[in-house]
Amino acid sequence: MGSDPDPGRQAVGTLPQMTQPAIAEMVADEIRNRIISGELPEGSLLPRQEEMMRELNVSRPSYREALRILEAERLVSVRRGNQGGAVVHAPSQVGTTYSLGLLLRYQQVSLGDLADAISEIEPLCAGVAASRPDRQTEVVPQLGELVDRQERALGLAHQFTLIGREFHESIVRLCGNATLTLTAGALAGLWSTQELEWADVVAVTAGYPAPEQQRRVLQTHRLLVAAIAAGDRHQATTLMRAHSLASHHHVLAERRHLPVTHLTQAKAAGRPAG
Repeated sequence: MGSDPDPGRQAVGTLPQMTQPAIAEMVADEIRNRIISGELPEGSLLPRQEEMMRELNVSRPSYREALRILEAERLVSVRRGNQGGAVVHAPSQVGTTYSLGLLLRYQQVSLGDLADAISEIEPLCAGVAASRPDRQTEVVPQLGELVDRQERALGLAHQFTLIGREFHESIVRLCGNATLTLTAGALAGLWSTQELEWADVVAVTAGYPAPEQQRRVLQTHRLLVAAIAAGDRHQATTLMRAHSLASHHHVLAERRHLPVTHLTQAKAAGRPAG
């Protein structure tokens, strides 16, 4: 990383030396590449600080700044104390969802804007899932099991809604296109937290979804599974678009212009906070 771990005064006639932030970025990039390549696996500890500083030939301030960069990216978490060290974390969907939520919140993006995006992306994923040559073994059984679970939850509004969101997220996850799964999955996960927060409130005050609404949702989910099983991309896309728009209508009533709410890391991971 350079011959002088602590750049000092520039000598006359030499090239300008790199600043500490520039060196820290290079160190962070080196460690980042090792994490992404799998050389540093999930859950492992980075080598001791002195060892890494010696290997990379950098100063303590530059190395610590590199760790701060990686912490901000959620690629490491630094533990203090006798059992301390830097724990490695592989890039995750949870981190993407959390960061996206922060960005949308910062830009004051509305719930309506997010819902409109989901209403375009979910139908696309349903259509792509219907085109998978292995859909009968890799897609249909999982979706069918969720619909069966949802049928058993008829009359249990909160549980029914939870399984319904899992169904929608699974269509994205199982579409078979890795790029769609990762990008659309972050949006779908973010929308799920918004919808479930709303459902927690109205389930107490209004009993949403009502039994007749639950039966209509269940019927649509079964039709979607059938369209995907049949390989009917057009039907799967059409059904999903109408279904997304209908389900968003209830959530967005009087809330379309509200901003996307902030996500905790627990919510981004689909876990209750606390």
